[in-house]
This record gives sequence, C-alpha cells and structure tokens, in this order.
Amino acid sequence: MSESKTTVPKFASFRPKPQPSKSSSPTEQQPERRRSPKSRSSARDEGDRRHHHRRRRENERPQKEAPLIARARSRSPEPTRDIFVIDRKGDEKNLIYGSIHRYSIPGFHRSGAGNVLGASTRAKIDRDASDDKGIVLLDWRENHPSYREKYAFSRVERQKPRLLRIKPEASAEPQHVRDSDFIPLDPTKGKKRKRTGTESSSGDDEFHYRSIHGKRKLKDQPEDDAFEYATNSDSAGDSALSTKLIAKSREKNIDLNRRVEEHPQDIDAWFALIQQQDILLHGDNDRRRITNAEMRSTADIKIHLFEKALGHVKSLKDRERLLLGLMAEGTKIWELKVQADRWEQIAKDNIDSLTLWKSYMNFRQATFTNFRYEEIRDLYVQRMKLLLRSLSASDSTTVVPLYQQLLYVLLRATIYIRESGYSELAIAIWQGLLEMNFCGPDQPHNREERTRQFSDFWEAEIPRIGEGDAKGWLSFLTGDQSAEAPEPVVDDAEGSLDNSVLFKSWAAAERARSESSFIPAKTMDEVVEDDPFRVILFSDIEDFMIALPPGSKDLQKTLLDSFLIFCRLPPIDSQCSGSRQDWLTDSFITGELLEWDPLVLKQEYLHVANDESGESKIASIFDIPVANHSESIEAMFSTSHRFRNAITWRSRFAGPNAPVSYKWLRNTLKMLVDSHFREDMAVYYLSFEWRNEPEGIKKVSKTLLKKHPASLELYNAYGMIEWSRGNKEIANSVFSAALGMRRTEDSEKTGNSIELWKSWVWASLEETDNHAALQRILSTTDGAIPADGSNNVSIANQLKTKQHLTSNRDYYLTSNEESVAILYAELLALLEYLTGSSSTETQSATQGDITSALAMYTSFSTTLSRRGPARPVAHEPFLQSAARLLYHHARIGPFRPALLREHLTNFIALFPQNTIFLSLYTWNESRLRIDNRVRNILQSTVLTPDHDTPTSRLFAIRYEVQHGTIHSVRAAFEHAVSASPSRSAPGLWKLYIFFCGETPQFQPQAKDIWHRALRACPWAKELYTVGFEQLNDLMSFAELKKTWRVMGEKDLRVHADLEERFEDLEEAEQEAKSQRRLGYK
Repeated sequence: MSESKTTVPKFASFRPKPQPSKSSSPTEQQPERRRSPKSRSSARDEGDRRHHHRRRRENERPQKEAPLIARARSRSPEPTRDIFVIDRKGDEKNLIYGSIHRYSIPGFHRSGAGNVLGASTRAKIDRDASDDKGIVLLDWRENHPSYREKYAFSRVERQKPRLLRIKPEASAEPQHVRDSDFIPLDPTKGKKRKRTGTESSSGDDEFHYRSIHGKRKLKDQPEDDAFEYATNSDSAGDSALSTKLIAKSREKNIDLNRRVEEHPQDIDAWFALIQQQDILLHGDNDRRRITNAEMRSTADIKIHLFEKALGHVKSLKDRERLLLGLMAEGTKIWELKVQADRWEQIAKDNIDSLTLWKSYMNFRQATFTNFRYEEIRDLYVQRMKLLLRSLSASDSTTVVPLYQQLLYVLLRATIYIRESGYSELAIAIWQGLLEMNFCGPDQPHNREERTRQFSDFWEAEIPRIGEGDAKGWLSFLTGDQSAEAPEPVVDDAEGSLDNSVLFKSWAAAERARSESSFIPAKTMDEVVEDDPFRVILFSDIEDFMIALPPGSKDLQKTLLDSFLIFCRLPPIDSQCSGSRQDWLTDSFITGELLEWDPLVLKQEYLHVANDESGESKIASIFDIPVANHSESIEAMFSTSHRFRNAITWRSRFAGPNAPVSYKWLRNTLKMLVDSHFREDMAVYYLSFEWRNEPEGIKKVSKTLLKKHPASLELYNAYGMIEWSRGNKEIANSVFSAALGMRRTEDSEKTGNSIELWKSWVWASLEETDNHAALQRILSTTDGAIPADGSNNVSIANQLKTKQHLTSNRDYYLTSNEESVAILYAELLALLEYLTGSSSTETQSATQGDITSALAMYTSFSTTLSRRGPARPVAHEPFLQSAARLLYHHARIGPFRPALLREHLTNFIALFPQNTIFLSLYTWNESRLRIDNRVRNILQSTVLTPDHDTPTSRLFAIRYEVQHGTIHSVRAAFEHAVSASPSRSAPGLWKLYIFFCGETPQFQPQAKDIWHRALRACPWAKELYTVGFEQLNDLMSFAELKKTWRVMGEKDLRVHADLEERFEDLEEAEQEAKSQRRLGYK
C-alpha cells in the first residue's frame, strides 16, 4: 500500500529569503485582487480600517528608509493594462447623497507650522485672531507669549464684544399704546398670536430644520427684536474712549514714578503709585478675570515698590502703613514659612508699634500649622513684660497710652485663654486685677511690695471678688480676717460615655465638666485628681497682674470696660475716643456668638420671623441680637416702644458654655459698686439688674439711692425704670424731686440736670403727650417744675427758651464739652418739632413738624463734622437721637418714606457700623418691598474694606435670612468668612456650621465648613465641640478620632480624655477579629 503525500502548509513567515542575483527579473506579480461585490459603504469602511492600521504600523516601525535610487530600482513596474479603469455606470450613491463619500476624500493639513508661502519666515498665522474670512500674520519672535493661558474662556474674553443699541422703532411707542391705560409687554407678537392661531410657535425661524437649505445659520442680529448690533462707526467712539483711558492711566503711572523719584519721602505718592498698578492691570475692563499669573506678577511689583518706599520712611505711622501693605501683598505669593519669618522680623524691628504687633499676633494665632496654645500665651506674656518695662522708664505724657496698650493685651490674652478651654485661669486673672485695683489700699506702693502683699491674700484662699461672703483685699490687709475659708467644693462627676456615639457623648460630658469649672478651685476642694488646671496658684497669674496709678479715673474706667467686654457685656460708655473704639470691632475680642446658647442663636439668626401682616413690627426694629451703637442712657433702659424685646444676657448665655457664671457676674458688679462707687458704674449695674432681674429692681434702686442720695444719674435711671414699668406717677415724682434737688446744687451738675430734663421730655413725647413735653422744655430756662394744668407755652416763653438752649449749646461746644452740648441741641430740635409750622410734610394731630426738627439736627451735625475726626465721640449719639425722633414720628402717624431714606442714608454714610441706623433703614425699605436698596447700601457703604466689621457682617446675614433665599444666605456667609475683619471670628463660623446643619441642601457641605472653621480659628475649643455634636452622623469614626486628637496636638484644654477608651475599643476589635478567624460568631 503506497503512502500518500501529505500537503505541507505554506506560510509567508516561513518563506525563505530570495537569493540575490545579478540579473534577477522582477518577481512574478500576483494577479490583481478584484473587488468583491460588497456595498460601497462597507468597502469604504473596510478600506479605511486597513488604511488606519497600516498607518499605525508604519508609525510604530523604525523609520529606516533605503536610498531613493535603490527604492526606485526595486519598484516593480505596473502592467500597462491596469493603469486606467473605465467605469461607464458611475456611482449612483453620489447622486443620492449629493457628494462623494467623505472617506474617499484624502485628509490634508497645512504644512509649514503656520508659515505662509511668499511671506517672511518670521511671520506666522495667528490662529486666535484669524477666522474663516481671512488670516492674521504676526511676528512670532516679538509677540511670543511668556506663558500659556489655561483659563477655558480666555479666547472668548479676548474677542471684541459687539455693542447693542435700541432700535429707533422700538423706542417710539405707537399712538394706541400711549392712549392705553396699561403697558403691553410685546404688542406686535401678541397681535400675531391672536390673528394666526394655527401658526407654528417657531415662526420666527428662517428655515425649517428639515429644509433643503441645510443647517440654520446664526442670525446677524440679536435674539431680542428691540435691539440691534451697533455698527463700527457707532462703536468707534467707545473704542477711542477706551484707548484714551488706557493712555491716561499709563501717563499717570509715569507721572507718579517721576514724583516718587523727585520726592521719595512723600508716602502718599508711593501709595498712589502702588494703587495705580491695579488700574493698569484691569485696564479699561474692570470685569475682566485676573489670572493667577497676572495677580502674582502685580503683587511682586507692589512688593518691590513697598520695599523701596520703606527705605525713605520717617514716621512710625507711615512705616506701619507700608509694612501692613507689604505683608498683605506678600500673602499672595509667599509661602507660609516666609510669611512667618517676615512677621517675626517685623515684630522685632518695630517693638514699639501696637498696630504691627496686633497684625503679627493675628497671623500667629490664626495660622493652623504653626499654632500651639503655650507658644501664643507666651507671646502675650512677653508683650506685657515689655510694656511694663517701658512704663518704668516713661514720662507722664506716655503713661496713659502705654497702660491702654497693656489693658488691650491683657483683655485679648484672657479671652484667648478662656476660648482655649482654660476658663479657671482667665477668671482668676480678672479676680486678681479687680481685687488689686478696686478692693485694695489706695496708698501707693512699689510693685514688688504690692505684689508680695497680694500674694499673701491670694494664698490665704479666703473668698475673692464674686464669690460668696467676699470682703475684699483691703479687709484682709486691715486685719479683718473673720471671713473663714469657704466650704470645700465638690465637682460634679464626669458624664458617662457611650461607645455607640462616643464623640457626641464626649461633647456632653465635656460641657458638664466645663460648667463646674467656672470658678477656680481651692486646694481643699474635691476636684478631679487628674486635672491639674482646676487649682490656680498665685504663680499662675503673677505675670498678668497690673496695678494702675492711684487716682487715674480714666484708666480705671478702661479697666472696667475691659472686664465687661470679657464678660460679653457692652462697655460702660462707648463714647470713647482712640484705640478703645477698635476693641469693639476686633474679631479676636468680640466673638460672643461662640458662647451663645445654641437654641437662642438659631432662633435669633436662622429662623425667619413669622409676621402675619407681612410687615416687620415697628416695636422690634432695634432688637438686634449683636448690636453696634453708642451706648446711651436711652439704650440702657428699654421702654415700651424701644428695645422692648432685646434679648438679655441671662438668656443668651443660658447654656453650660457661658463666658462666666451668672451668679458670679452679679456678685462682682454689686461688689464693685459698693467698694469703689462710680456714678456711671452704678447706673450700669442698675441697667443690668433691670434687664435680667426686673422683679427686684425697685429694691436695688432704693438701696443705691439711700447710699448715694445726691446722684442725679441714679435718679434719672430710676425714673426711666418706673416709667417703663408703667408707674408714671412714681416716675414724675422721681424726676420732680431730682430736678428740685438740682436747684440747690452747683453748676457741676448742669450736664446731669439737662439729661434729666431730656429724659422727662421724651417720656411724655413717647406717650404722645405733646403739651406736657413742651411745658417741660420751656421749664429748662429757670428750672421751675411745671405744675399740672399750667399753661406757659406762650410765644415769648418759646423765644426765651430757644435763646437759652442755643447759647448754652454754643458755650459747651466751645468749651470742648460736646457731650453736654448735644443735650441742649437735642432739646432745641425737640422744641422745633413741637412748635414749628413749616407744613411741608403731612402730619397728624399727635405729630410735630419733622422738617424743622431735622433741619436743626442737620445744621448741628454739620458743625460737629467741621470739628474734624479727632473729636467724633458726641456725633454718633447725637444722630442716634435724630433717628429716635424719626422712629417716633413714623410710629405715631403718616410719614413719607423718602424722608427717612434721605436722612438715614446720610447717617449711615457717617457711621456705617451703627446698627440702629441700619435697622431703621431696613424697616423703611422692607415696607416698600424694595430689597435692592438695602443690599446696595450694604455693599457700597457698610461692607467696604474701610468700614467692614463682624457686626456688620452678622447684620447682612440676618437680613438675607429674613428677606433672601438660602443661596443668598450662604453667599453672605462666604463673603463674611472671606473678609479680613471677620475671617477669624469663631462665633461667625459657629453660626455658619449651624446654618449648614439646619439647611438640608447644604448638609453635605457641613463637614468641609467645620474643617475650614478649625483652620481659621485653631484656638477655639467650642468649634471642635460643636462639630462633634452636629456632625457625628456625617463622618466616620476614624475621621472624628483624628480631629479629636488635633486638640491635644494644639495643647487645648480637654477635661475628659478618650485615649484609654480608644485603646479599649481597639483591643475589643482585635479580639473580635481573632474570634472570627477561629470560627466564632
């Protein structure tokens, strides 16, 4: 049986290489592969795929080509019969689709990388400026950009905008429209729709979308038929104007450069040159988006100019301005370490500048990465020691400013210590300061001797100021040591912790422990063993003790104001000049929202008032939670029409996070009034008791009047209290007795007596008893008390009273006693209100002549403004009295809203931070439902960099809550936490966290807001606690644990330690894992 041959498969890869020969003929050509009968589209697709894969293989193959002659010799000649193909039928698809298949058209692109044949080699096509109508060439060597713009809309913004103008036929109204009693929105289109009801809604389109004309092109005119594009001739004027503005800016920059070169000591010229860089950056388009590269380059130029200007500065004030501007620009381009080094060097080189030290402390305290509690506290102590050394070598002219600086540092340090969790130390410092300066001996001692004596008093651990049975340091020095040590205090047990909600239960336990730590413990008290910060020794507070010079009433008042601000109370008298006004706008001092009760905080700021009538109640206009205004006697004692529902201190701080104990605060104020009597302090104490303990105010008032029967201010306060309580007969008798007593006193009581008259007049005026009010004004000439039913309102008496008030006003004004002069000016304006007859405004029977009264207010306000900004303390309360009259006039009868708007706008322009003016302006505009006016005045006047304060930001947020949307509220929050004055306001951040937690749309962002708050205010322990309470369900255990440990890294005070609990949980988890590995369930 023969064996058959097996066919061996042949593959191209196994084909042997041909042997080279000298006379080798071309290889046999394979017959041409005929096209299979496929459809044209499939054939094209297949060919395109082959072409695509072939090109990819060729690109991947190493580019190693044979010489051109060798390739030509090796190329096989094509048969002559296959060169031309005759197709008599053609491709029918070309007729169907109207063109050749796009895959059959070879692809092409421009060669030369932008070069143009015949043009210079330096010229290239500008692809940004070219379009389908032509190309633009540019010299790439001269116009090559130094950076690549990554902004997505940069090309769109570089395009020249097309201007619009109103069509002439659109601006002209037809006759039938002018004769109608309504304004048609679109009369032409309306008629078309009525006439042709079957027309398509897209009748304005030029072509149907399936038309043979193809895809619809963009119209050459705008969509709105009332407008048309302006021609080149119309916009030529605007372009020329823009060019002129740019040229003018550059010319001004050259002039300023020349000016600073000729006069390098002119600091204002340097600032003008620095500000000119921003104008040059924006050019003629203020809305253009500034890129990061442009911002950094401009900041670099400004820094160079600031450093050049610092080489020619002479005064400390100018040096402060330049250095603050330098560091503001440095934050844009410097790393954090560079900023820290520069600030530290500035603080060392300018050790006598409080302004620069404050900015340095703001940076150190608010920088999360470098923050440590102990380091910041040591910086405060170093500053105090430096000021004390300066005091020992200072003269009489610099003593008061140095002490004021010292008290500012002390106030800020104690608030920082308390907000970091060490409340016992902060309270102990203030106990020592008040005992040393108000409850100690008056005779001067040197600092060492006074410190030694006070150390003995402190270590004796007898009751101190604010505690029960406290008698003061002086009683201890005189040998009256009958006061025994108090009974030992037992701290409450630590709250229980729940592992299922560990951090939320920790927050509750931490608050309970903090509440029991308000008062520093004694060595005999039973406190937690592992808490070394409960007992405060004298060595802990020794560095903070300051002894004021004996008899310095102004410094004592500053110390009292500092203590009240520490307790989150307004100062005694906010009509203070100089640096004390800045204390009330410092975000590191005025952060009282941080200690507010959460329920009260949400109710006052995050809940919209429910008003059935749709209008704000006029009686609650001035009930602003955090107010900023001049603290006058009218604001301290609320009436039935003003400050009636103002929230009290006891209600604000009802929770365990109060700044101080309410009982301790009441005892401290009472002891200060008893041991160191001051009329203003006694009136302040009465106001505190009237707001928080109204039931016992009569007993407190009579006790004080019995001890100090000659105090007219106490009589005035008590009379206003009785009038507010509705006891008008008692109030009238109090005012009459006080004014009758004044007639026997000397002229030093003139200011107090005229204030009595003013309070009595306003009491009658608010009850719309204009006749009694006028009688009391006319009685100020001779001081005679008007009898009931008397009628002394003759024209002669009015002229006499007017002359008396005018002469006394001018006398006290020239004597630089503005606080008394404004009292006479206010009575003069009230006299015009009750007796004027200008009849320019509509008025009811109970209303007066508001036009004449406001003219008097405006005239004297202009006089106060001309005296310069050096003496502005009396101007604000004077305008507050004008606002009070406007409010009274609007409350009792008809009024013109434009009148209130005009005057309140002027008041806000002078004092943009005053919440009384802002509240009345908002009420006036909200009645008309025109909210834009309020937003406009907030943005243009109130929230500007020169006037921005945390209280103004809170006012804007509250306004948006009541009149805006949740998105406008969030925008107000973002603007507030981004602004420099309120960026590190912990109370504002706390409110922002609550807002996100209360708003479902923003709850996912609450975690990010919390972390931003911790980075901006790393010292505020309350922000950590709030986050654990509010965000426990939105974060994982690991994230909460990591954040909790940050408090330990920053040295913040923690009462309940969780480290042992963490170890127990880890051990339990490891045991559970091992059991699962062994098969246990």
